[in-house]
Amino acid sequence: MRALLLLTALLMVGQVQAQTLRVGIESHDYMPYFRAQAGQPVEGYAVEVLQRFAADQGMTLELLPRPLNRLHHDLLNTQNLDLIFPDNPQWSRELKGDSRLHYSHAAINVVDASLVVHERLGLGPGAVKRLGTVRGFTPQAWQEAMERGELQLLEANDIAGLIRMALRGRIDALYANPEVVRLQLQKMGEDSNRLIADPGLPLARTSYHLSTVKQPQLLERFNHFLEQHAGELAALRQQYGLACSASDLSEEQPACRAQNMASSR
Repeated sequence: MRALLLLTALLMVGQVQAQTLRVGIESHDYMPYFRAQAGQPVEGYAVEVLQRFAADQGMTLELLPRPLNRLHHDLLNTQNLDLIFPDNPQWSRELKGDSRLHYSHAAINVVDASLVVHERLGLGPGAVKRLGTVRGFTPQAWQEAMERGELQLLEANDIAGLIRMALRGRIDALYANPEVVRLQLQKMGEDSNRLIADPGLPLARTSYHLSTVKQPQLLERFNHFLEQHAGELAALRQQYGLACSASDLSEEQPACRAQNMASSR
């Protein structure tokens, strides 16, 4: 009888452990998409999507902030993480090496742009000799110019530091998401239009995915969740100010065009 009780208890413990979803998340303030920093609540649109997915699956979500260079290391070399976010097949190839990662469908589509102070607006790509990014970020839109040696890449530890570099003239342009920069400027007490996306400079559409090495079945369930809850997630994007923006999802464009026409009347 005792052996049966012990076996039942062990099975129950195994089930509880199996219900924990451990997601490594990049340790940055990249609101409104996500914020995961020491001493601050983990929050943002992506965080809420992950919370809803875990609840839908009957799992307990454990978000584990990691510096960018440790995210892939821990996923590839430890058993501490089931998934990491955000990731993209084009990012950090040197860190991933020959490892075979699995990726979810796009959880978020975004636009990364080149932002400048007003005095540099319209000068063109040739005037950008020093490009700034957050450390570890991949400036996809400038890749060819970098390979030709036409510009110097300068990195900041976080988005606030990157913005300060641009405002002080240490870089000619910064490469980041415009919504993130706008919110950070407000948080820093600056005019939200101090830095603006220059339409004459490179930009790139990219996407944020979940990735894993050993849990592709979790990604299949996440993909199904995105499809089944598309309307709910569109409403959530509106709450975070991400609908009808430069980073909007393609399926929302007709509604956004109708909204813009109505507001212009």
